[in-house]
Amino acid sequence: MSEVELQQIGSYPITATLRTSQASTTYLSKQRKKTLLIKKFHTPLRDEQAQTAFLTRARQLKKLINRHIIRTVEAGFDEEHPYLVMNYQPGQSLHEKFPPTQQYQPTDIRLILSTTASALHYAHVLHTIHGNLHPSSLLLTEQNDILLSDFALRLSTEEPNSGFEREALPYMAPEYLHGTPFEASDQYSLAVMVYELLCGRRPYEASEREELLRQQEETTFPMPSTLNSHISPYIEHVLVRALAREPLERFGHIQSFADNYIRALMHQPIRETAPLVAPAPVAVTQSSVTTQEPEPTKPSVKSQPSEAPTSTSGLQITRRKQTEEEARIEAATTASKKQPPEALHHSLLPTTMESTPPEVSEDQQSVSLPDNAETARLYRQITSDLCQGGALSRRLPGYEERPAQVEMARTVARALSLNIPAIIEAGTGTGKSLAYLLPVVRSNKVAIVSTANKALQEQLFYKDIPFIQQHIHPFEAALVKGVSNYLCIDRMENERIGMQFYTKNDKFQRLLDIVNDPDDESFTGDFETLDFQLPPDIRGRVATDSDQCAWSKCTYFSDCYVRQMRERAERAQVIVVNHTLLLLDAAMGGFLLPERDVIILDEAHHLEEEATRSFTITISPGQIQTLLAQRMLKDHSQVSLQDDAFRAAQNMWLHLEQFADLGFKGRLNLEEPMEEGLRLASALSDLADSMRKQRPKDMPEKENQLYDKLLKRAQNLAESVRTVFSVAEPDKFVYYIERADGGGRGSAQLQVSASPLDVTNWLKERLFNKCNVICTSATLATVNMGASKGENSAANFHYFRHRVGLDAEERPEVQESILPLAFDYESNALLYLPRHLPAPTFGNGSEDYMLAIAREMYSLVKRSQGRAFLLFSSKRMLDYAYDIMSPHLEFPLLKQGDMTRLELTRRFRQEKGSVLFGLKSFWEGVDIAGDALSLVVIDKLPFDPPDDPVHEARVAHMKANGENWFGTYVLPQAVLRLKQGIGRLLRTRSDTGVMAILDTRLHTKGYGRLVINALPPAQRTSSLRDVTTFFDEHTSTG
Repeated sequence: MSEVELQQIGSYPITATLRTSQASTTYLSKQRKKTLLIKKFHTPLRDEQAQTAFLTRARQLKKLINRHIIRTVEAGFDEEHPYLVMNYQPGQSLHEKFPPTQQYQPTDIRLILSTTASALHYAHVLHTIHGNLHPSSLLLTEQNDILLSDFALRLSTEEPNSGFEREALPYMAPEYLHGTPFEASDQYSLAVMVYELLCGRRPYEASEREELLRQQEETTFPMPSTLNSHISPYIEHVLVRALAREPLERFGHIQSFADNYIRALMHQPIRETAPLVAPAPVAVTQSSVTTQEPEPTKPSVKSQPSEAPTSTSGLQITRRKQTEEEARIEAATTASKKQPPEALHHSLLPTTMESTPPEVSEDQQSVSLPDNAETARLYRQITSDLCQGGALSRRLPGYEERPAQVEMARTVARALSLNIPAIIEAGTGTGKSLAYLLPVVRSNKVAIVSTANKALQEQLFYKDIPFIQQHIHPFEAALVKGVSNYLCIDRMENERIGMQFYTKNDKFQRLLDIVNDPDDESFTGDFETLDFQLPPDIRGRVATDSDQCAWSKCTYFSDCYVRQMRERAERAQVIVVNHTLLLLDAAMGGFLLPERDVIILDEAHHLEEEATRSFTITISPGQIQTLLAQRMLKDHSQVSLQDDAFRAAQNMWLHLEQFADLGFKGRLNLEEPMEEGLRLASALSDLADSMRKQRPKDMPEKENQLYDKLLKRAQNLAESVRTVFSVAEPDKFVYYIERADGGGRGSAQLQVSASPLDVTNWLKERLFNKCNVICTSATLATVNMGASKGENSAANFHYFRHRVGLDAEERPEVQESILPLAFDYESNALLYLPRHLPAPTFGNGSEDYMLAIAREMYSLVKRSQGRAFLLFSSKRMLDYAYDIMSPHLEFPLLKQGDMTRLELTRRFRQEKGSVLFGLKSFWEGVDIAGDALSLVVIDKLPFDPPDDPVHEARVAHMKANGENWFGTYVLPQAVLRLKQGIGRLLRTRSDTGVMAILDTRLHTKGYGRLVINALPPAQRTSSLRDVTTFFDEHTSTG
């Protein structure tokens, strides 16, 4: 170790220089709680393509999380020189520990071979070739662990920027030297290392590329037993096969090499092994292994073992139809002997995932190959896991197989193996999380699982995923939230230093203690994982803000919680996000989240709504005030332009207040361009131009990056203001004014929005056409009044497919599955549909209707002895019913708006006989099992309010096009919400209760029968007497 010359690489301070080679220099860096190793490569990467290739390879390496692989934690550029940041482990290299000129016993190297092969096999399964294997790339730690390091950056022996070390060249396979590396090339290199340890020399002693190739192709190496008498014929046969000149003649995968070496130590013959289940793009497979024990093949040397085991079988290449993988390897190997390496290796880099179909007989060529092999394999595995007598039933006493869950898991497995989308409705009690996670884990696919909100994210990550990791199979998972959910150390330190009064806050001090505790590495930066609640004002000042983040230029970048979260996501097989983050990633072209094989949309019925919200452009006073208050903007733009922007904003909001007499409606459509808004857009654009012209020349890197972000923020805000107030695309957007919280004038500020009328094309192009997507929910199938004669009028996926861009005409390959219900509704539930109530009325004259609904609810609550959810479609109706009923009910009453949703739910569970008056947020996502909830009442069919600007504009657009707007849009949407609402009742198999829908249109309108038939098959009644009888019977039996 030498004194350091460099002071810093990226954001990493250098403490010492470890070693220098022809390709790179390795340094030590100390970062708060960790010692890191930084490998900086000597050759700069100046073109964008080379830099992108380096970062792509680095992302692959960061995904390798294995106890025998040194972990790569970061990659970057220092003045165009690429560097990798890795965990530091003290120890000696294999070269230092085992001098290459000595001979060792076959048993002495068993652990070295098996451990290294296991680590390489893990990398190969994740489609990553090492490509730089030599004795110095293995580290033996002080605890005698073996660690693999020094993966090549590019799989080329010719390029100076490949990260290839010259000392690795003598260990390379012939095809690698020709420029066509495969996983089998790593097997060859490891076999050379084993040969050297056993024999005290390498098979071929040349150290220059051309001479080594000549020796490999024109000469033979000495048989191992002639150099070391302790090498048995069994060991020799295994070693010679791993050193075969042709990749297809080696073992099917590197783990098979190690396993057969151990068998040879026990004088057992070679056991043939199938190739990797998920072959990588450049894998060598052995799907040609015959079922009968073949004759040993001739190894690629002329001399044979003097005493070859008679029972040992070699690899026989049969003359059947080649698999695509074998044909590609053979073609590439042949071509490599005719062309220079640089002409070949680029096309063989592991940058994309290919799928190799399994072998079939000639008469099976018309059958979908993966459906015959991979799907069948997954089916068997899933059955073994989920069915009675399988893995779960053996480990969990009282486990019961769920047929619907098994069926769903098989549907997901088929979608994964065939790479086709699926739409699956799985009711409450199916266990859909396990049904989609299990096939993902068993298939080795990388999946992004998206849920409706953060609460569902956390349930999946902290409950469902650990269950599978513990009882089925371990795998890496990551929880990814928006950056504002994570602590920013830089902002925290600024508050600690600059705002001393915060240091007197005990919660802030507790946060400081956790972050600075050198022995506590459990905190991930996620505020929700703290065991105390940070005050909102403090959290707002220390949370990560993307507009104020200098990212890699930040002093605390190596400890950044957002960076660590993204690294965990890069390594994970399952990445858990919410729909908002997923759609943001889609808008950014997949840049935000890691590469994935499949996206699973849980609670997929929210997709259109979330997409509409995500792509709505909203302008509020706070956005403009925050921008104009930025220090950099004030210091580096023309003051008069700042004043112009401030006055333009004031005039715009003043004009809107005069213009917008919102009244009871709450919203007002903006139908013409508004001059005041366009003036503000111009003022903001001028301000951004002024910032660009007055940009300081010699800013620190961090300030420079923050300046870029602020400039882009000003430009984007100017463009958003112009988009909203120009009202330029009324056929694509609806423009409207509203108060931020729906309150009256003076209680909330105005905001102006532009919402998309149709998100189907966007979802189609950015989501469904980019990746395989599996959609699931308890409520996806609904009625279709637009069905023509001959079409199925029962509940189906037509509405969902049409609204999200998966129309059956365009995507006929999409699998559809409506799973059987998990609960016995016919025995355990009663659906009450009264006929005697008045039809819903609105505005003047609605008091009689509202009074009748309140009285009916009162009668039902008395019969259920409380234990009820009363769900309303409007706050006006909720307030009226609460005021009428509350003086006459002796049960604990809970009203939405009086406390948080979480607190309402907690108290409902705790306080016996509670009655909750709830709005939209209680129609779904609330899980109350057991006797605490025995009655769910819905006041009326949950149609969208007609004054909602997006709903109103979409209906108007459909009317103008002559479409059946009610039957194909309004009604199906209401049925989905209705199913969600009544789905609150039965949450376990033993639950019982009454579902009541107090809307007589179900009896009087033509669509009523369709709606009723789409609901769960409970007993139906219009008689309160039957409700009383039901409660009496089930209370007495309970």
